[in-house]
Amino acid sequence: MAVATQQALGVSRRPLRVGRIRYGLWWLDRTTAGVRGRARVLAGGAAAAGRELAWAAELSLRTTTRRAELARPEPWSDRKLLVSAMVLAVCALAVATVLGAGMARWAMTESNSLLFAAAGAPAVGLVFLSLAYLVFASKRGCR
Repeated sequence: MAVATQQALGVSRRPLRVGRIRYGLWWLDRTTAGVRGRARVLAGGAAAAGRELAWAAELSLRTTTRRAELARPEPWSDRKLLVSAMVLAVCALAVATVLGAGMARWAMTESNSLLFAAAGAPAVGLVFLSLAYLVFASKRGCR
């Protein structure tokens, strides 16, 4: 039908001669068109999700810093300081007991106790951070 249409319209162009390399590239392009299209759609979706996550992280950071600037903590009473110091002491004793048992097992070269040794530094750090907060909270109360 294409030949009849071309003859009726007076089109007498002959197709261009295409080499093997060009034909191979054209065939590869036509064969992988669907895969590339799907990959492009997936990459676009991933990029959009990444932009949304970055925007959400930026908003969260802005909000957190703004709230930290506006925070005006009030001094704690002696009773509240005593109760929080007691709770912190009990938590520190529990952490020290668990860490002591884990370190004792680790010193005896038991293979399953490395988790206790690895968790020791963050646990002690959290206890010291809480203690530092109590110290500074009590200083505000002295004014």
